[in-house]
Amino acid sequence: RSEKNKTNMDLFRSAKDKQRIEEAAMRMQMQAFMLTYNNLTKRCFVDCVNDFTGRQLTTKEDGCVKNCVEKFFVASQRIHLRFAEQHQLLVEGGAAS
Repeated sequence: RSEKNKTNMDLFRSAKDKQRIEEAAMRMQMQAFMLTYNNLTKRCFVDCVNDFTGRQLTTKEDGCVKNCVEKFFVASQRIHLRFAEQHQLLVEGGAAS
């Protein structure tokens, strides 16, 4: 009977551990997202916004910001695809061994 209780406690602990790990992973993902967002915002602002005489972006600044963000997302997608391809090669290489 104590062995069964021990097993139940182990399952409870592993469920709690799993929940803590998932929560930590979610926090890390949010931090990574916020860091990326902040870096993108800073980069596009510094590169594109030059005229501080008015409250609105100029047409040129607006176009620059849109291009900056679009290029960032295109580059991010390409990088993600390359990592996925490399991961797949590693998995296939590991399975062949």
